[in-house]
Order: sequence, then C-alpha cells, then structure tokens
Amino acid sequence: MQQSELKEALKREGADLVGITTCKEYFPEYTTAVIIGVSALRIYHLKRKDTVQAMNEIMDYLNVYTRQLLITEGFGTWGSLFSQEEFSRSRNYVPHRELALRAGLGVIGKNFLLITPQFGTRIQLTTVLATIPLLPDPLLSFDPCKTCTTCVDHCPTGALKDCFHQELCTRCYRCVLACPVGGDFHEMQLCAETIPSIWTAR
Repeated sequence: MQQSELKEALKREGADLVGITTCKEYFPEYTTAVIIGVSALRIYHLKRKDTVQAMNEIMDYLNVYTRQLLITEGFGTWGSLFSQEEFSRSRNYVPHRELALRAGLGVIGKNFLLITPQFGTRIQLTTVLATIPLLPDPLLSFDPCKTCTTCVDHCPTGALKDCFHQELCTRCYRCVLACPVGGDFHEMQLCAETIPSIWTAR
C-alpha cells in the first residue's frame, strides 16, 4: 500500500489529518506510526447530546479501520483505543502529540499542546503503530506562537507561565478554546457555548 493510498482511504472514512512518521525510538517492534486527527468542530457538527461518546466512536472507528486495512495488507499493527486510553495510560501509553509533531501535523505551542495550521489545538488524535515501511512526512515549518501569548493569558491558574506546571493545571481547557490559530476558531466559539464540551467531560 502506498502512503498516498492510505491517507486517501482514511480521509474518506472521516479523518481530517493524517501523518506518517517512524516510531522505533518509542516502539522498537514497529516501523511506522500513523497519526490520525479529527477536528473537534466536525464532532460538534453532529449535534449529539452525548458529545464525548460521539468523539470516542469516531476516533475508535478510525483506529480500528486503519488496523484492519493494514492487517489485510499483511502488516502487524497495534493501537490503543481512544476511548480506553484514560484507563490504560500507565500500560499502553502512546505519545500522540510527539508523534504528530514528528509527522508534520503541527507544532508544540506555549500551552504545550499540538497546534495545527488548520484547527489550532482543537484536534483529537489517535495513533496506529504498524510494521509497514513508509517514509516519514516532513516536519512542519510553522511558528504561530512567536508573538502570541493568548493561551498563557487565558490560563486561570498560571500553569503555562514559563513551562507546563502540571500541578497547577485544572484541565479547564481554556487554552484550547482561546487559541486563535485555525480556520475553525470563530465557529468553535459558538459551538462551545451551546454544545456539551468534549474537553471538560474528559
């Protein structure tokens, strides 16, 4: 399977972003990491009251679909389900943010989250590890945070003031909604006011 074929197949199934990178430094038994991103706005557009469940269903479907596609091609795969990661992080941790950075999907912002050109920080990620040999995508040349301090200014506890102070973070996700990067910014503000959040419930 060609890299372009894999990406096109995933986008037909609902992925907004797909990146490829190597992962042997993290998982020596696998060759490639396929990082799949879905815009939070796409999830909000479903207008379901169970927003978190909708998000879990979409991300888990894309993860399982990718694994099945690659298994059919004869490759080994593994990927923890998005819906289960909160419960299995100590055993099955996948560094989605770091792999997404390496796959050219975005950069790490001042809020220490992945920032993509298309959706800012408002992106959900799932990763599939595989034995398929694919070339890594190039790193992204993109620096939206150079003169911006919006996320730092919106943090109510000072958790972002010089580095990430995990002990101060309350997971309010104001930094996520406040990030002005991405074409979804204004519409996301309206959705966040009327639809149950997919962040505060996690």
